[in-house]
Amino acid sequence: MACANMLLISFAAAALLAACAPTAEPAATATAPAPATSAPTTTPVPTLAPQPSPTWSPLRTPPDNPSTPAKIELGRQLFYDPVLSASNDMSCATCHRPDRGFSNGETVSEARPGAPPRNVSGLWNTGFNAFLLWDGRETSLESQAILPLTLPNEMAETPDKLEAKLRDIPAYVDLFDAAFGGGADAVTFDNATRALAAFQRTLISDNSPYDRFVAGDASALTEQQQRGMDLFFSQRTHCSECHQPPLLANETFRVVGVDSEDPGRAGVSETGLYGAFKVPSLRNVALTAPYMHAGQFATLEEVVQFYADGAGRAHDFPRVDPLLKGFDLTAEEKSDLVSFLEALTDESRLPQVPDVALSGLPTATEENR
Repeated sequence: MACANMLLISFAAAALLAACAPTAEPAATATAPAPATSAPTTTPVPTLAPQPSPTWSPLRTPPDNPSTPAKIELGRQLFYDPVLSASNDMSCATCHRPDRGFSNGETVSEARPGAPPRNVSGLWNTGFNAFLLWDGRETSLESQAILPLTLPNEMAETPDKLEAKLRDIPAYVDLFDAAFGGGADAVTFDNATRALAAFQRTLISDNSPYDRFVAGDASALTEQQQRGMDLFFSQRTHCSECHQPPLLANETFRVVGVDSEDPGRAGVSETGLYGAFKVPSLRNVALTAPYMHAGQFATLEEVVQFYADGAGRAHDFPRVDPLLKGFDLTAEEKSDLVSFLEALTDESRLPQVPDVALSGLPTATEENR
């Protein structure tokens, strides 16, 4: 397929995106289209009509925690500082590594109360999400910070002890005062979670080669990546019906059918389907292997093949999303699709890692351990 006609192809047509309904709890009200049969590999990929780029929604910022430069800087320092853990050797960045798309490269993490071991999600663009974690049990970055800070098998600190440690560090007292006012009284556990949330809302990825291409830079994507983009936004693969622009995600919970005993959304919601998980963003997806909630797939090639095979339908997994019927792609087309996914990478706003934490401890990112 000639790539010259693809310059303005940016996103799936609005009507097509609106037709995608969740198979678990609704975050949209439309009905999913009737599944189409897989097209023969000799059939040209349907090209969708050019559409204006969707507007990015505002960050989900609680009214009681507006972002300020002082609060963001405090959050950055806290994020990388192992003083937040009882053992003084684990920071937020230990499990959310900046070099791994703020995931950690491991198959799964340790289990949490009410949830089995799961793959650690990346944090890019997390500030736009209404639901957090694979099962959507958290709805704010502020509340999400509580468990990792306090769980015995994670950072294992208590709010009182954490506050005492931070008050003994003059640099932190100054930063808390600048962010919240009140001198040493500003050093509270709740304010620490607010600052961490403010920092995470700065982790925005929106200037990938794909973004530059749809903005008009014809050289931003290779011809192979352009072919992969055409496949991604086609009715042949249905990729974009769940991974909707601009986040290349959506706030629905879907049954994909990866082999596991994890209840997913059903574990936290009476109306959630068993095995349904939040649709993750594909931005910076090339950095966050392994993939899926249980980390079964080591490469994007394996993920593409899983969906090409019909996802969980190939193994008789119940209630698999009706869009996931499988599709026929040649080996070259699969490579094109993976190449496009790699073109969703943008780390231009990667924050600086402090050389030494304000506590004086080495910053506890995995690459420094």
